[in-house]
Amino acid sequence: MDVVAYLPRQLLNRLKIVLGSEHSLAVVTSWADLQSTVQRVVADVVVADPVASGTIDLDPLESFRRNYPSLPVVIYTRLMPSSMKAIVRLAKSGIEHVVIAHFDDETGQFRELLESIPAHALGERMLRELAGPLSALPVVVVRGIDQLFRSPARFSGAQDLASAAGMNVRTLYRNLEPAGIHSARTLVVAARLLRAYAYLQDPGRSIKEVAAKTGYHSPWQLSQHMRDMTGFTTEHVRHALTGDELVVLLAERIVQRRPAAQ
Repeated sequence: MDVVAYLPRQLLNRLKIVLGSEHSLAVVTSWADLQSTVQRVVADVVVADPVASGTIDLDPLESFRRNYPSLPVVIYTRLMPSSMKAIVRLAKSGIEHVVIAHFDDETGQFRELLESIPAHALGERMLRELAGPLSALPVVVVRGIDQLFRSPARFSGAQDLASAAGMNVRTLYRNLEPAGIHSARTLVVAARLLRAYAYLQDPGRSIKEVAAKTGYHSPWQLSQHMRDMTGFTTEHVRHALTGDELVVLLAERIVQRRPAAQ
């Protein structure tokens, strides 16, 4: 899990303990830095304190939520009358996860909350859509595919998926065949396109930025993969397809498509 945090020092130190070495943490020092950072790096969740700057200023957080609705935000703050008023207001903008220091931030409880937040619901939907084919696969392969759709930025090709499953690429393909999945590469591309679609729903992101954040060298390359997998351009998918429609299209390609000769 990749976390971006804007917090006072004491809360930041606590968050570092909660995350441990299993998760990555990018620390920002202002609301403007928060916005520029999520444009540049891969993030699964933002953890922020409305009073991180020393005074309560909710406009930046509300603006952030409007511009990046695909990115979950967890409010981590101290129990004060002013912070409680801020939480109520922020809840109206869709920020629903709140952790109160010294009450809700016990290490295991806090970590469980962060890990349970569906950072990208489309990945979860795809795993449900593929539940039938996945039931025919060994547990280690299913675990690797689960990691792929939850954290596609960590997978660049079939080799990464094979490594996540603890086997070589040849063995991976042999395990996928009985489920009707004929290309590990198609799985990886589908996961990247789902993440791209989630980013494309954020008004604050350009297609160029989305392409870079999902591992593509150019918007053209992203559009080529999108057209190959769905029959549509990136721009069309962004404005004309729902997330559920995209999941169905990609699932059909994953299960039915045979790879071209290599």
